[in-house]
Amino acid sequence: MKPLLTVVSIMTLTASAWGANPISNQGPLPKNVAPLNYRVHISQVVVPEFTKKDAKRLAATAESAADHLKLAKFYRGEAEALQAKGASYEQAATTLRDGPFVKNLAAGSTAARWKFEAKGFRDEAASNYALAASHEEMAKHARASE
Repeated sequence: MKPLLTVVSIMTLTASAWGANPISNQGPLPKNVAPLNYRVHISQVVVPEFTKKDAKRLAATAESAADHLKLAKFYRGEAEALQAKGASYEQAATTLRDGPFVKNLAAGSTAARWKFEAKGFRDEAASNYALAASHEEMAKHARASE
């Protein structure tokens, strides 16, 4: 009989606790569970106006100065994004190297690995800057021939 008494007393205490301290948004479902008829608002997907695929296609057929300038602008923007990414990887490597973390040289997240990734991004940015410069030069020659 004692276990039954204990269960009943716990249930009584719980019921009185719920009655004494009402919780906001108290209902049949917990606060973080959405109802079944709830629909998430889907925002419009922003499509980039000029992609790498478009750049390759335009580079193959570019003849006018406007085409070359558009390509130069695209490659310069890509290079700046890669430079920023490389700088953030470099900063992460410095933070990891100088931080109070345990140094595990076999782990893939060591400072040397982050630095290697930063160098790769900067090398790719340098090639994109070179492409942008070559397309700017082609745009000058296209203007001269017109």
